[in-house]
Amino acid sequence: MTTTDNSILQQEWSILHRDFERYDQYGLFIKIAAIITAVVSLGLALPLLATVSFTAIFWLQEGIWRTVQGRCGDRLLILEKQIKTEPESVGMQFYSEWEASRPGTLGTIVEYLRHSARPTVAYPYIVLIALALLLVCWVG
Repeated sequence: MTTTDNSILQQEWSILHRDFERYDQYGLFIKIAAIITAVVSLGLALPLLATVSFTAIFWLQEGIWRTVQGRCGDRLLILEKQIKTEPESVGMQFYSEWEASRPGTLGTIVEYLRHSARPTVAYPYIVLIALALLLVCWVG
């Protein structure tokens, strides 16, 4: 690999790594928005279905967001391997590689749900839904 090729791969890695870290920040913003929405919904005594629906929407949105982050992570691992071992690697292939392995509509939905089920994503949504159910049972 030439110095220029390696430099391009390193630039791509740096950009993707920065973006990967930002996904964590955005995921936290989604969680905060979900907590605020759930508290307001419960405070306004909105129907349980509304509170649970809002929470589920935020949960799935974060799952989608984490899926995109996972794709960045996959590409970062490929880049690290290429920088270390492959002499003829070509950088700037993030979308081409993703398109080549795209799972289709059903596969994409399954991927979103799989990421949503991860414990670091599922928290605090499960707690918010359980809290809403408990409050409705207790007050209702």
